[in-house]
Amino acid sequence: MYNLVVDAGNSSIKMFLFNNGKIEHRIKCREVAELLPSLKEIVPIKSIDRCIVSSVSVNQSEIADVFKPFFPVLEFSHLLRLPIIIKYGTPETLGSDRVAAVVGAVTRYPGRNLLVIDSGTAITYDIVTDKGEYLGGNISPGLKTRFRALHNFTGKLPLLQVDKSLEGLFGTNTTEAITLGIQNGMLYEIDGTVKEFSRQFNDLLVVFTGGDSFFFENQINFNNFAEPYLVAFGLNEILEYNG
Repeated sequence: MYNLVVDAGNSSIKMFLFNNGKIEHRIKCREVAELLPSLKEIVPIKSIDRCIVSSVSVNQSEIADVFKPFFPVLEFSHLLRLPIIIKYGTPETLGSDRVAAVVGAVTRYPGRNLLVIDSGTAITYDIVTDKGEYLGGNISPGLKTRFRALHNFTGKLPLLQVDKSLEGLFGTNTTEAITLGIQNGMLYEIDGTVKEFSRQFNDLLVVFTGGDSFFFENQINFNNFAEPYLVAFGLNEILEYNG
């Protein structure tokens, strides 16, 4: 029997089918209406034991209602039992993706001081201690958001995209200047954040996740790992933890 994890982000709704703690199937959808038909194409509905739904964009209950006729559905809430200790001042405003990423990191690397960096529409930095205490973190615009903002809030600058093949300290034309300015700027931000956190927390391990994690993992000279599905692993752990 499968655990179904549904993670609705800012750009898509992702479904993961877990079996014995491992991902066996991944499905990406754009609309809520696609979820059930897409799922039925992969596995029989009766093979799913239970589900957890987390959303930072689409109405969470709307997604949960799709699956409730078929199996038990757990909706993410700050009131759920968690395998970590939340020290955040306003846990009710803490994004489910941030919590899940931290839980996923602690599950994979227990007993370590961890800095979890999730780079997508936004980039988040979250710190959890070797005692499993989540202390808080920072939120900053992600790569694609920076490209869009520079285009939308200026009169003539073009809308560009990430170009991981482009390297250098500065650009020699507008396209290079924008691309390197954004990419290098974000790299410097991450590098500086990692160094500062490492001064405060001994034996720090950095865990990258999110759609843009590929871009930074190999450019940060520090003890780090990349896990693109860290949020999904965390949500599955939360589902298991709540029985």
